[in-house]
Amino acid sequence: MDVISLIRYAVNNLQFKLNSLDINSLEISELSRLSLQKYKENFNFYFSSYSRLLQRAFEKLNSPADRSVFVDYGGGCGLLSMLAKQAGFKTVIYNDINGSSVSDAKLISKEIGINIDHFITGEAEDFVNRIELLNISPDIICAFDVVEHIYDLERWIRTMSRLPNPQYILMTGANPKNPVITRRLKKLQLISEYKGCENNVRYDDMFLNTSFLEEREKILKIGFPQLKEAEVAFLANDTRGLRKEDIETVAQEYLEKGEINYVVGHPTNTCDPYTGSWTERLIDLKSLGTFCESNNMTMEITNSFYSYNNKRFLNFVKFFLNQMIKILGQ
Repeated sequence: MDVISLIRYAVNNLQFKLNSLDINSLEISELSRLSLQKYKENFNFYFSSYSRLLQRAFEKLNSPADRSVFVDYGGGCGLLSMLAKQAGFKTVIYNDINGSSVSDAKLISKEIGINIDHFITGEAEDFVNRIELLNISPDIICAFDVVEHIYDLERWIRTMSRLPNPQYILMTGANPKNPVITRRLKKLQLISEYKGCENNVRYDDMFLNTSFLEEREKILKIGFPQLKEAEVAFLANDTRGLRKEDIETVAQEYLEKGEINYVVGHPTNTCDPYTGSWTERLIDLKSLGTFCESNNMTMEITNSFYSYNNKRFLNFVKFFLNQMIKILGQ
C-alpha cells in the first residue's frame, strides 16, 4: 500500500473509532472534552492537515515506519499520536506540557482502543531527560499548531538539539509572511492583551476571561506591594511577553536599579503570564533559521494547502488558493 493510501486508511479507521466514542461519558477535563468534540465535528478540516503532516513525516524517514519512532510533541487530546499508530509507526511517543492533558490522552486512547507506547509530561527539558532515560532515539518529531505557543523557543531548540538528529516537522497556521493571517492574528493578540476573552488565561486547571495585562498587574501587586500604581502600570506594560517568574525577576531588577533591561521585541506578540503560552506568536523566521544553524540544526520552510471546512463559500476561496499554490509552488 502506498503512503497516501495508508494514511487515508488510518484516517478513516480513526474517524470510525472516534464517531463510536461517547465523549460525554469520558472522565476527562472540560478542555479535552471540548477539544475532542471540536475535532469530531470538524474532522475533515483537522485531519486533512494531519494527513499532510504525516505524509511529510513519511518522506523524511530514513527507515520504514514499522521500524521508526514517532513523537507527537504538544499532543493535546492525542489524536495525532493515534493516527500515527494507525499508520504503522513502530513506537509512538506522546508529549504535552499539561498533566491533565496527558491523563486525558491516556484515557481517550484506551477508550478508542489504540495503544500509545509512551506518555511524557512536561516542557522540553522534561521530555529530553525522559527520552534519554528510556534510551530511545526518535526518528521524527511532529508538532501541530505548537511552535507558535512555546514560551522560550530558543531554549526549546537548544534543549531539543541534545537529541541525536531526529527530523522535525512543525506545522503552524501563524504564518508571519501572509498579510491576511498576520492582520487577523494581531487582532487576536490585542484582544488577549488588553480586553480578555473566554478562557483567555490559564491558572493551573482554572480558566479566566481577564486580559494578560490585568493578570500581570495582579502578579506585580501581590509580589511587590511596595510598588506605586504608576510603577505597576509601567512594569505591567513593559513585561508583555513574559511569564510570572520572569516578570518577578524584572520587577526585582527595577527595585534594585531603577530601570529594566528587558525589551518587548514585537508590537503585538503576547503570552499568558502564568503558562507562557503565546497567543499565536508571529515568529521572525529568518532569526529562527539563524539560531537553528548555530545549534547544528537546519530549518526548511515549506508551504501547505488550506484545509476545507463546512462553509461552502470559504471552501470555494480555499480551493482557488490551493490551485494557485499548486501552480506557483508558494
